[in-house]
Amino acid sequence: MHAVTLDTCAQEPIHVPGSIQPRGVLLACGTPELTIVQASANVGDHFAIAVEQVLGRSLDAVLSDESVVRIAQCLGESDLRLVNPLAVDARDGRTFEAIMHRPPHAPDTIVVELEPSDLRPHARSTFDPRLRAAILRLQSAKTADDLSRIAVEEVRAITGFDRVMVYRFDAEWNGEVVAESRRADLEPFLGLHYPASDIPAQARRLYTINWLRHIDDVAYVASPLVPGNHPATGAPLDLSHAILRSVSPIHIQYLKNMGVTASMSISLVRDGELTGLIACHHYAGPWRLAFRTRETAEYLGQALSWQLGALETADQAECARQVQEAEARLMEAMAANPELLDSLARPELQKLAEAQGAAVVLSEGTRRLGNTPGKQAIADIVRWLQKAEHDVFATEKLQDHFAPASAWEDSAAGMIAVAVSRELGEYLLWFRPSTERTVEWAGDPRKSVVQTGDAAPRLTPRGSFALWREIVRGSSLPWDPLQIEAASALRRVLLGGVRRRASELRDVNDRLTETDRQKDDFIATVSHELRTPLNAISGWTHLLQTGSLDPGKTAHALEVIARNVKSQTELIEDLLDISRMTSGKLTLSVDHVDLANLVAQVLDEVALAAEAKGLRVKRVLESDASVLGDADRLRQVASNLLTNAIKFTPKGGTITVALRRRSSDLELSVRDTGRGIAATLLPHVFEAFKQGDSGAGQRSGGLGLGLAITRKLVELHGGSITVESDGEGQGATFRVGLPVAPASARTVRDTRRGADIECPPQLEGLQVLIVEDDRDSRDLLQTILAGCGAVVTAVSDAQTALERLSERRFDLMISDIGMPGTDGFELLRTLRSREGASKLA
Repeated sequence: MHAVTLDTCAQEPIHVPGSIQPRGVLLACGTPELTIVQASANVGDHFAIAVEQVLGRSLDAVLSDESVVRIAQCLGESDLRLVNPLAVDARDGRTFEAIMHRPPHAPDTIVVELEPSDLRPHARSTFDPRLRAAILRLQSAKTADDLSRIAVEEVRAITGFDRVMVYRFDAEWNGEVVAESRRADLEPFLGLHYPASDIPAQARRLYTINWLRHIDDVAYVASPLVPGNHPATGAPLDLSHAILRSVSPIHIQYLKNMGVTASMSISLVRDGELTGLIACHHYAGPWRLAFRTRETAEYLGQALSWQLGALETADQAECARQVQEAEARLMEAMAANPELLDSLARPELQKLAEAQGAAVVLSEGTRRLGNTPGKQAIADIVRWLQKAEHDVFATEKLQDHFAPASAWEDSAAGMIAVAVSRELGEYLLWFRPSTERTVEWAGDPRKSVVQTGDAAPRLTPRGSFALWREIVRGSSLPWDPLQIEAASALRRVLLGGVRRRASELRDVNDRLTETDRQKDDFIATVSHELRTPLNAISGWTHLLQTGSLDPGKTAHALEVIARNVKSQTELIEDLLDISRMTSGKLTLSVDHVDLANLVAQVLDEVALAAEAKGLRVKRVLESDASVLGDADRLRQVASNLLTNAIKFTPKGGTITVALRRRSSDLELSVRDTGRGIAATLLPHVFEAFKQGDSGAGQRSGGLGLGLAITRKLVELHGGSITVESDGEGQGATFRVGLPVAPASARTVRDTRRGADIECPPQLEGLQVLIVEDDRDSRDLLQTILAGCGAVVTAVSDAQTALERLSERRFDLMISDIGMPGTDGFELLRTLRSREGASKLA
């Protein structure tokens, strides 16, 4: 004899009971002929024909010809729920509601369930008219408790059951009654818990497939299917989707033990998973509901499922927001403070996981925050974690995993731990204390096995539902998955930080070594570049002072001295420019610049030097080339590029200078057929003091500052510069991109409005706030609006905008939608919710 356990109950094949509740008739028909292959034995109770006489015949054996035609017309529907219920009439004129479905694992079969009805033929059952008001009440709820309370009240009002409850499952499938509406004389079930064994796994599966199950009379006598197995499959007919499906005898006994005479259950399902039930009980005898009432109640269950999901999503979003806020503050602290221990040991660390205590254990030391075990206990936990090799570990009952933790229930009943470095014993720990709670069960949460005479032992449901209290100790509140993921994400950041710090240290070392070498090269170069002109100046000055030079030599001496003074002045100016750039003091005098004309002038200035080397200079300059910029600095950019090209191109070479429009930019390119740039040097061309040949033995003069200055000047104008070269001896091409001047910049400076812009008179004197993170767009808007007489304030982010709005009043705000950090939508929501939002007219 096999032992009868809860597992036996959990394996009961309740989806193939082989029988139905007798309030209606079930007919399984082969398609497309609609030949009856299985029928419930109670056919004769509803129609004037015995079950044996309908098998093998068409549906017209029980239904009128017109009704059979209407059912046949539905066979093409992919979802038969769209046509259910169908009003049909029997051959004797009585009316029924036909509810159809296609059973699993029985191809070419349709199940037709017939329930007596007062619907006229061709009529359609509709929802109860009270549904609209019920949905509006559900939508008004702000909390899950209010939502559940409203739901039970509305379902009870529509169905008339003596008791209606919302029953929610926990992670272990135990249930709790979280809302109840009942007849005044009934004892309350609100707050009671029910064990998972009351609704075993296969029952939960059926509740997920079929959202409503109605038992109109608990004392019913099941009507078996004839024949017992489907003729085509040889297996019992799967009744998972049948509304008349007979239920487990164990469940019937369970209801009888509770004194229930009729019941109905409506599933609460979210994302395909059963989360609870609306359970309806009646105590005053059988209680049969019309199909439309059941459909209305089922729809309310679906609405409750959706609304509960929406509230839960909102709660999760708020939790996620708080987690992200704590994460952001920790990131800011780590970025601002090089001491990791100090930057992590902050209140935000606790808030990240809503923990009452936290500990940071690093090689530098241990820091504790809030309610935690002592330092020795934390050291013991860390040693255990190292041996257990947990990188991420979370539990609400630590003592189940680490026995010594039973002594720390007041601080560390639950714990999240993440490893920063398991080898070094570096961990982040979060703690929660024990939360002793009393769980009130509806009776002893166990089923029992009884022996009846010589029969095999039989599993029976609980016979007593008297209050049974359980005291739960040693566990903390459960950790939310969001909190565990946040702790894990912080670990990943720290792991990346550890690797990054090691990499940065190597990079710093390499840079220091390279900087030291460059410093030596730079000193040698500066010494050479400054001493050479000084030697020439000093020597020729001495000769001039002796008066020994004839007039021809004197003129030559003065020319040499002037040339070397100019060279030395340029070197000093380059050094001063680098100093200004480093200190942020380099400024531009911005005006409208005709770039084509400027480049042409520079080409004329360097023409003699190019001719002296026999270089061929080609120019392709588009005439419409206007930019906003500093003419002197842009001249410096063009001059540096052309001077370099002439310097590094051998005699007989070619230099091509082009200025073309590229979308919203102007591109100045300088291509030469000179020395070229080695692949190893290419990434460093624009770095200060960087030259292909450096030190005292370099082949070309200069300090290696020209291209570094050029890049900075281009960037200050909002542009970009790139270089291309196929290698040494293959020449090089430098490309400078500069934004085209806005239309308003091309107008006469003394005119307020641009000739091409029609300015509405309403803009005159209007106080406007522009919020735009893209500088070019921001400048363009500001230029246009200011040109039309508006008083414009422009900022680059939402936070600065809020600060300006708190300081003064604006008539109009123009905000970008997609901005980093706080976007335009969030900015508007913040403004509308802020007290004093009227400052924005």
